[in-house]
Amino acid sequence: VRLVTPGTLTEESLLDARRHNFLAAFAEVRGEGALAWVDISTGAFHVMGLGRGRLAAELARLGPRELVVMQGQEADYAEIVSESGAALTTLGAAAFDSAGAETRLCALYGVGTLDAYGAFSRPEIAAMGAIVEWLEITQRGKLPLLRPPVREAQGSAMQIDAATRRSLELTHGPDGRRAGSLLATIDRTVTAGGGRLLERRLSSPSRG
Repeated sequence: VRLVTPGTLTEESLLDARRHNFLAAFAEVRGEGALAWVDISTGAFHVMGLGRGRLAAELARLGPRELVVMQGQEADYAEIVSESGAALTTLGAAAFDSAGAETRLCALYGVGTLDAYGAFSRPEIAAMGAIVEWLEITQRGKLPLLRPPVREAQGSAMQIDAATRRSLELTHGPDGRRAGSLLATIDRTVTAGGGRLLERRLSSPSRG
């Protein structure tokens, strides 16, 4: 029997097929931070190096359903997480140990090193490892199929804070629902994948 949490839902009846259902984790190692996020229904796995000061903007962009942080640091993130609407989950320090996280990730992909996937920083590895640890706990060892992690460049998308996003009604209307938003107005996609892509592009407009 698996443990169901907001970021680990897979039941189609409980999910909006046209939206990603992200589980995210934030880790800090020696003053440097990183955010990792995964959608276990599609296998998409991403990571980005960023400081705590930019965390709120990234959570507003991604809209994860759940954020995993280190136990004992709940108060540090309470306001940011409350603003994003995500559920807050904590794991012990061992889950965020970058050496243990690297071992966990290598075991997941059946490789001896992560070099083929990119030159990840220690905070990035720690954040990704924490996600895998939480999935191992909630899925009772039956891990979903995850694609190799993709690193997103910091600053590749416009930074729009949560208040501005609400004002622009890009993906949610005044009542917080999809109806009444710009996304609902222009969405003429015919597949769930197309709907998710359109939402992602509206949420993360390119600087270019």
